[in-house]
Amino acid sequence: MRRSKWQLAMACLLSVCLLVTVTGCGDTGTDAGKDAIKLGVILPLTGSEAMFGTMEKNAFEMAYEELKAAGKTTINGKEIKLVFEDDQGRQDVAKSATEKLVNQDKVALLSGGYSSACTNVIAGSAQTMNIPFVAVTGSADDITKKGWQWVFRGTAAPASKYTGALWDMMDNVIKSKTVAIIYENTDFGTSSAKGFRQECQKRGIQVVFDQHYESGAIDFKPMLANLKNTSPDLVFAVSYVMDAAMIVKQMKEIDFNSKFFVGGGAGYTMPEFKENAGDASEFVASTTLWVPGVTWPGAGDFFKKYTDKYTKEPDYHGAQAYATAYVLIDALNRAGDLSPAGIQKALKETDLMTVMGPIKFEDWEGYTNQTKPSTYVVQWQKGKLEVVWPEKVKSAAHVYPVPNWKER
Repeated sequence: MRRSKWQLAMACLLSVCLLVTVTGCGDTGTDAGKDAIKLGVILPLTGSEAMFGTMEKNAFEMAYEELKAAGKTTINGKEIKLVFEDDQGRQDVAKSATEKLVNQDKVALLSGGYSSACTNVIAGSAQTMNIPFVAVTGSADDITKKGWQWVFRGTAAPASKYTGALWDMMDNVIKSKTVAIIYENTDFGTSSAKGFRQECQKRGIQVVFDQHYESGAIDFKPMLANLKNTSPDLVFAVSYVMDAAMIVKQMKEIDFNSKFFVGGGAGYTMPEFKENAGDASEFVASTTLWVPGVTWPGAGDFFKKYTDKYTKEPDYHGAQAYATAYVLIDALNRAGDLSPAGIQKALKETDLMTVMGPIKFEDWEGYTNQTKPSTYVVQWQKGKLEVVWPEKVKSAAHVYPVPNWKER
């Protein structure tokens, strides 16, 4: 059927409108986009890890607002812009998000990465595309053990190094002879368990139980029943928040007692752990990289400002993102030029005090561009997460051995 002249005119007009609409979306292709220095941040903003991604996004934006007020977000007339992408906690989506940010959005550098699995994917892509990537949270050891010169990790410790303060506490106080290790079968869980296992072997501590589990499991009782039969002095567990809460609740239900239960960071320090585990969280300890009361400049202020702004308490994940934003914008301001190589050079020369402590990207023990971490042991006491080790920075005395469930 032939179209009338009126129909053809309307079709042409519609085509022009659609073209204007598409090319007008976002910064890409616009004058504003060309004049911006784009900083791409990949986080899990939906899916099972969204509580962490949202906290980190909030912290990024809060740091950005502070730096903007201080005049740090404009360089040679160009404004630094944060461009967020949601990886949904999935590796394939993380890869697509990385490629979009680099090829389509033309970001100057990359950051983000919550889970170790997604962080590894982002890091590998960044290395291939020769663009700087600064990891925020992903902690699997191998992320910075591949000699990748475009990959940096400042606020996150290698997973096997989370336990520095714990080993000091074990040497001086706990002195366990037998331990059990349970961990989720993720990159972070596997790296953490491997580091702890190797340290036990060096110290002659007997590992009487060593088992991984499927992340997101519902029934841990069969594993815990087998674990209970080994009667370990100490249980070391690596879990994200919902698994962590379920494990301690089910330990209470089967009346499984140990002298000390300690998590390897991750879920055991989250406010949601306490909310979901209830009174089963009492006396649970964990290693961590940061607490609000740590003496690093601005740490307490960050905690208060975040809590006031978002009506929710941040843990070390939020502090990592907040500090990373300061590191990134500091590097952009110091870069001799804003090419990938210029930004890479500025990052390698970083020497900045943050709420996570001093950040320097160094090469040590096989790691590349990796800051040396500070660690702490915390313990839930009366619904509050207290620092119990090192003693010089403790906010409360440790409870060890912990009372049996029936005695609490």
